[in-house]
Amino acid sequence: MRPTTSLSLSLLSTLLLLPISTLAAFTGEAEADGVKFDFTQLKTHSVVVEHKQDPSVLKSTYTINPAGKIELSKDEKEDRCPDGTQVCMISRLWYGDKPDEHAAQIISFGNVESPKDSEPEYTIMRDEEKKVLGLNVTFHGPEYGEKKLKQNAIVKFLCDQEMTGLEEPDKDGKGTNALKFVAYEGDQTVTLEWRTKYACEKPLGEAPAPSQGSWGFFTWFIVIVFLVVAAYLIFGSWLNYNKYDARGWDLLPHSDTLRDLPYLIKDFLRRAVNTFQGSGGRGGYSAI
Repeated sequence: MRPTTSLSLSLLSTLLLLPISTLAAFTGEAEADGVKFDFTQLKTHSVVVEHKQDPSVLKSTYTINPAGKIELSKDEKEDRCPDGTQVCMISRLWYGDKPDEHAAQIISFGNVESPKDSEPEYTIMRDEEKKVLGLNVTFHGPEYGEKKLKQNAIVKFLCDQEMTGLEEPDKDGKGTNALKFVAYEGDQTVTLEWRTKYACEKPLGEAPAPSQGSWGFFTWFIVIVFLVVAAYLIFGSWLNYNKYDARGWDLLPHSDTLRDLPYLIKDFLRRAVNTFQGSGGRGGYSAI
């Protein structure tokens, strides 16, 4: 017997399923019905569910990485899902405070390393007023159990502006968990809900994220000119110091020109002013 929980009736009553799309592998980004979703800011997350089975307790841990495969510990050799797994379910019997030596159940859903065998499907969720509720992603797994039932994991990314999706309980189990177990129905379909602001539709006119692209041509031109001038001054100063034992201003290349530069500029401006003033006078002979 497996733990089950009824789905949210309010969600089901307002859910409109649009045409299903498939992905070779779900890496946290998707576009459905003109709406783009980006869950790459989320990280690997887990939720633990307990189900009493006297005299033991069955604890099931559901772990998901929406942006790729779950990074597995090197210490775990037996009780773990295969490499490349995106959604992992591991159930273990506990007797008091002692866990059973081996897991009772290990099921994997979705595999980024063999996407042809587990192509995920996704569809946008809207209410009756066409408001975006989130994204529904289905990860497929292998056949499992005596009946060889095809396993599936449905992850509902639900819009919640108040949650980032990174919330999780502390070591004592206190605190809110953004990831919620909903049901494991018919020993073949797991349903999880993940509340996050990243499942919300961005308002029209919202400014896009600042570009992280490379510098423009003008910026590179300024940088290159600065580096060339600096290199010229450093090399010229070094040459004057070693060859002529120069000091102070004499270290700089063309130091005489640099000293006279203020006077040259002043003389240039005076000539320019005189030229403009002279051009404004009347032509012809002057009166006697």
